[in-house]
Amino acid sequence: MGSSTLAEFVRMGGPLRGPALHRVAVRCAAAMLHTTVHTTSGVRLRPDEVALGPGGQVLVGCASAGEPADDVRAWADLVVFAATGAADGDVRVLPPVLRIAVERCRHPSAASRPRAADLVRVLLGRSVAAAMASVDDLLSRAG
Repeated sequence: MGSSTLAEFVRMGGPLRGPALHRVAVRCAAAMLHTTVHTTSGVRLRPDEVALGPGGQVLVGCASAGEPADDVRAWADLVVFAATGAADGDVRVLPPVLRIAVERCRHPSAASRPRAADLVRVLLGRSVAAAMASVDDLLSRAG
């Protein structure tokens, strides 16, 4: 079986749940972070432009430059679509960590939305404080 877009996958097989939903959320956030770090382009995170490969790969397209806060908003809409089949679906179907992340990424004030790096840390189960403590620990060992 070849790759299909997230929109096709959800239309054919229904909304994603559990580990499959979390995997797509993490991989899309990681792709967004990678693109933000390595290019000046934003990421196109729309259900019809995110491809799901047969081995679980997630491939996203790059778009023209945009604000990073818009990327995390698009990520939130994509996760809601994956879980409900609609970008404006009910966020209550999301597991708590994803629901909180989506709500923060949809904040009306772009300045109040998390950075892609912070979003990836949260999704991987690491808080910003834990990540900073790890960096401090590594620096203290090097000295």
